[in-house]
Amino acid sequence: MGKLDDWEPTGRRDLSHRHSMKVDRFWFGAPYYPEHWDEQTRAGDPQRMADAGFNMVRMAEFAWDLMEPQEGIFDFSLFDDTIAKLADKGISTMLCTPTAAPPRWLTVKHPETLRENSAGVAMQHGSRQHCCHSSEVFRKYSRRITESMARHYRDNPNVVAWQTDNEFNCHFAECHCPACQSGFQEFLKKKYDNDISLLNRERGTSFWALTFSSFAEISLPKDGAPAYPNPSHQLDYFRYLSHIVEEFQHDQIEILRQARPEWFIIHNGTHQKTDFRGPFTRDLDALGLDIYPFFNNDNTTRYIHQAYHLDSARALSGNFFIPEHQSGPGGQKTYFHDNPEPNEIRRMTYISVSRGADSLLYFRWRTCRFGAEEYWCGILDHDNIPRRRYDEIAQIGREMRTVGKEILGTEVHIDCAIATGDYDVNEAHNTMHLGLKSCCCIAGEIHSVLFQSGYSIGCVHPEDDLSGIKLYFIPHWALFKPEWAPILEKYVADGGVLVIGARTATHGINNKVVPETMPGCLRKLAGITVGEYGKQNMPEQRPKYICINGKKQITEQWYEVLQNDTAETLAVWAGRHLDNQTAVSVNPFGKGKAVYVGTFLSSAVTELLLPELVRMAALQKPLHAAPEGLAVSIRKNNNKKIWFLINNTDGDLDIPSTPKGTSLLDGKKIDGRKITLPIHGVEIIKE
Repeated sequence: MGKLDDWEPTGRRDLSHRHSMKVDRFWFGAPYYPEHWDEQTRAGDPQRMADAGFNMVRMAEFAWDLMEPQEGIFDFSLFDDTIAKLADKGISTMLCTPTAAPPRWLTVKHPETLRENSAGVAMQHGSRQHCCHSSEVFRKYSRRITESMARHYRDNPNVVAWQTDNEFNCHFAECHCPACQSGFQEFLKKKYDNDISLLNRERGTSFWALTFSSFAEISLPKDGAPAYPNPSHQLDYFRYLSHIVEEFQHDQIEILRQARPEWFIIHNGTHQKTDFRGPFTRDLDALGLDIYPFFNNDNTTRYIHQAYHLDSARALSGNFFIPEHQSGPGGQKTYFHDNPEPNEIRRMTYISVSRGADSLLYFRWRTCRFGAEEYWCGILDHDNIPRRRYDEIAQIGREMRTVGKEILGTEVHIDCAIATGDYDVNEAHNTMHLGLKSCCCIAGEIHSVLFQSGYSIGCVHPEDDLSGIKLYFIPHWALFKPEWAPILEKYVADGGVLVIGARTATHGINNKVVPETMPGCLRKLAGITVGEYGKQNMPEQRPKYICINGKKQITEQWYEVLQNDTAETLAVWAGRHLDNQTAVSVNPFGKGKAVYVGTFLSSAVTELLLPELVRMAALQKPLHAAPEGLAVSIRKNNNKKIWFLINNTDGDLDIPSTPKGTSLLDGKKIDGRKITLPIHGVEIIKE
């Protein structure tokens, strides 16, 4: 597969939200399942795909039983024939390692490979993801099918890319099988330098008589057996679950890289119990993201949630590949999505492209007539007749000949951001959430407010490049690594405005409460200490309000009373015993300011504070006259700026003024005057 000249696949790449995907074309197509259809039904597929502008299909992620029908007997003929027929129409193939659905002969012979839940009940064959990533037996068979596929296709020029497995840990993440039990003990030995006393100190095992004499005594944590597990112990277990997925995938990537180094390798995430800013993603050429906006049944907020999902994925490693994009209503046993209206797939597609998709495949080519996903609808219906969804995607395919080429090598412009993407932070919350919203949930609420207000909002990890970010939020990261404090101090000293949410920096890296007064290692930067805190379980009974500039907002979830050191009061409390005490502070620090918010940054609280934050950060909207419901995004590099204007309302939308340039959709000149976008309408302007 051709790549840009400056890219060499090292297998250990740096991760940054600023990275574009290093490919020489925008890959456009669909996952394809020739094993589900007879030859007559498949006959017209290559031509129809070519007519829709496809240049790639993805295949074989669930076809292990066909490629190895008996142990050690391999048959790739169906895929050989399909790849050749697609290539005749100019369509390349992405293959998948088929390890998400091992064949029945394997689990009959080796039932010890099956995952077990916390009650010791083994998962059953007949679904998927039923084998354990820590099982050396399963890893042996997985390496063998990967080696056989890689060897068979390494000289086939039409196989240009690979996907590892499929949606790791989508359905089930924890495993309590014997292999995990022994693997977890070995994992801890390495982490704690084979020093059990170090583990005891770092975990606080003196509580509830949890002191261990050796690593062999350590069992996997289980909720409710009979009480709550040690949160440090549980966090280490969640780290282990990510570790075994990283190792399992690495087996496959080593094999593929050795067979043909130029193959482009992705995975389609992002699901639970996997650290997507760790070795897992550094092993890949790009991270893949499966995006199904219609899991949100509310069409008024669907595009907002989609934008946040895309931005939080881009925070992990930069622009991404979408191996599965919604192309119709999805349905399984207990649900069935709305059917996208005419032009709604197109609108969703351009939201994805505007916020970082550098290639995109629609799930799926044709709706299957059997199995657990027989109502997960694709581009073609069950009867194989092309209708409006096919026509709409064919229109996008024509447009992508220009749009796709232009956006390659660009990044998404942002000047305000929310901290996201840290595995330890997210999983530490899950070990002891206290009934509070997760930092991911709150990040989504903050994102929603700024996105709907028309600002260029994104998501960035604090270890990433913060240059150009004027306003930056830390949304209640209880677990906080001390080495992040100097990074944030420099960010603020250089002129940034940092907003720190309540409870941030209260736990260390091993998930114990820090001895320092809140906010721990951020006290100097915030210029305050927290004198009192509490949860608000029924805020309507004893309401507490934040008051600023003559306005007030009831709070929920949490309150903190702040005591200023070098900071000044920005907002005060009203209600109960908190009257006139500091609720929000601002601390001048170098050229910038650190704002500490002593409650949760809900949508309502963020809206209340936003005018002051915008003023402090001198934040500007990219398109000042943008009406409500218009999503505005910019992709750019040193040579170009591309504007995406997307109508997310249920009617026509007047835009008073636009950037001047050329439409990438029809080639017309845009003079900057008023335009009207129809329902689900899109305009893409290159300045």
